Amino acid sequence: MPGATSEAVYCAVARNEVERQQVYRLRYACYLRTGAIAPLPDEQFSDPFDTAPNQFSFLCRGGGVPLATVRVSVVLPDVGWLEAPSRHVYGDDPAFHRIARGAFVEASRLCFAAQARRDAFVRLVANMAALADLYDVGWLVACPRVEHCHAYQRLFGFRALAGPRRYFGVNFKTQLLGIRPDELRKFVAGRKVIVDAWDEALRVLSAA
Repeated sequence: MPGATSEAVYCAVARNEVERQQVYRLRYACYLRTGAIAPLPDEQFSDPFDTAPNQFSFLCRGGGVPLATVRVSVVLPDVGWLEAPSRHVYGDDPAFHRIARGAFVEASRLCFAAQARRDAFVRLVANMAALADLYDVGWLVACPRVEHCHAYQRLFGFRALAGPRRYFGVNFKTQLLGIRPDELRKFVAGRKVIVDAWDEALRVLSAA
């Protein structure tokens, strides 16, 4: 788990090349530190999803230092936004088929710096939830590595929808998790830190 610091954490979408490279370098450092990838010459880790129009990479900073990142895919079949990493890992699974009939958001490439504070995870998932609200989707989906699934389940009420599978581009297994937006609201009701982070993320993304 990330450690705690006293600095405030701020999260926003990486909107220019400098910020996107910070995301890729943070991913690389995280995955290399945990043995998930081999060393790369440019010390950046990205994939073809990053340049698709329905992909939003969030970067959390504390004291100006990149601390955490997650990419959120917004799948909206009605407007032709179809691409999401889970489709390439769980595309043949019945549970994924049920979700993919409608709109959903998916978190992927969740990575932390060694000095990230604990609430960075809450803020990143809050932005995912805010995008779910903004685009009025039916599901929130995540494919975390198996050993991290409990954090999604304990903090946000995600449930397992399919068994572990090898994720693309890394050497660990992930599991398909999901929750409906109304279920998430009920699960976190009364948890002020999470609700406030969600509401703030929605306000910022709506303004943007």
